[in-house]
Amino acid sequence: MKGKNNPKKSQLLKQPFALAIGAAVVAATSGAIFSSFVSLTPLKNDVTIDLPGSSKSVTGVIPATLDHPVNILILGIDNSGHPHEKNFSPAEALAGNSDTMLLARIMPDSHSINILSIPRDTLVRFYGVGVDKINDANVRGGTKQAAQSVSQLLDNVSIDRYVRLDTEGFIHLVDALGGVEVNIPKKMDYVDHSQNLSIHFLAGVQKLTGQHLEEYIRFRHDALGDIGRVQRQQQVLKDILLTLLQPQSITKLPEILKVAQDNIDTDLSINEMLAIAQALAQSNHHNFMLLPGRFSEKSEYNVSYWISDHKATTKILQRYFDFNNAEVKEDDKNLVVPRGIKIFIQNATRQPEAVVKVTSLLEKYGFRNIFLSSHEIDTDIESAQKTRIIAQHGNPEAANAVQQALGVGDVEVASLGDIASDVTVVIGTDLTRSISENNSTSIKQNLELQTRQKYGKFVSGK
Repeated sequence: MKGKNNPKKSQLLKQPFALAIGAAVVAATSGAIFSSFVSLTPLKNDVTIDLPGSSKSVTGVIPATLDHPVNILILGIDNSGHPHEKNFSPAEALAGNSDTMLLARIMPDSHSINILSIPRDTLVRFYGVGVDKINDANVRGGTKQAAQSVSQLLDNVSIDRYVRLDTEGFIHLVDALGGVEVNIPKKMDYVDHSQNLSIHFLAGVQKLTGQHLEEYIRFRHDALGDIGRVQRQQQVLKDILLTLLQPQSITKLPEILKVAQDNIDTDLSINEMLAIAQALAQSNHHNFMLLPGRFSEKSEYNVSYWISDHKATTKILQRYFDFNNAEVKEDDKNLVVPRGIKIFIQNATRQPEAVVKVTSLLEKYGFRNIFLSSHEIDTDIESAQKTRIIAQHGNPEAANAVQQALGVGDVEVASLGDIASDVTVVIGTDLTRSISENNSTSIKQNLELQTRQKYGKFVSGK
């Protein structure tokens, strides 16, 4: 496989949750094949780990079903310099930095999955050490330290189970799937000889092998750095889930399971994996969020950190992780004031006047904080047909208010829009068709001026 020819892996964004649990989804449809390739023992470390607030059991009676919501910590480990074929054990390969950190909550009753991405550069404090980046927790104390760091960062939220996957495992699993189709939003060219890294992609929809997909999600040579990587991570996670749930994936089950056994470290038992697989197969709501925060200033620290916004994080925990905290009032969650919603507009159509039309319509409904965005957008022709209204910070009420004003568009809870926005509107051709002609060019000119004055270089991406 291509991954074996590239031993030096670093700063990788992996998708272990989709691959590990997705494999179980496919396995659940073919018990006979599953039992012939996997033993009845958990795929786990030799050491039992007590996670913060973990459940003793997450399943009901046999046949196993998920009988209550569970929180699963997903760690994608950078095994740079420690590929499996270089006399390093799998345990040693999993001892590196966790360059992907996801907290996933699976809720069987509401058939929904909520995923919170935690940037690798998030500032945390380790006892007896001081300030550091959260991706170092796995190096300092393995899964237990990583889970404790995440729990403390998130107001001591409980973590029931964990899944870890290393660099080589990610590459092999994607190859076992036969590759994954993704839409690359822009041309990418980046070479770093110190990391043995050479990334070259054209924009557009293409099917990537494990090696190429690894390169794509490692790319961070743009204005948003690691946050841009996290956004690409979330989109790729969706693409991998879609691939795993295709009927033809059943034929690839034996290779997927073999790779999973060799590369995945988890404390999920087989029964628990099957129960979660059943819950995932029945899910119809997938919400993706990014830990709210900001980049640190040069005057604050010598290195760059992502500093979490505690109040905004608490709102997300309350809504999507059933976490109670008296600091945020329940009434605040549903408060929508159009004038206070910060909207960023992206144009996925080939019609320059679309921005003018949409801005004019939103202003008629009382929205005032409207700006242009140069954030990466989906350029796929099929995708550009449908308007997307993205609740950037897990705030669907604001996105729904925008959708009602526009009259069209799909609302999604995801962190794929402009990070400076409350709501990002990606204009599709369906929206331009529904809006009457508006020839006022002054709106666009004023919008560009307002954007430069308020956000300057940050929005321009320079």
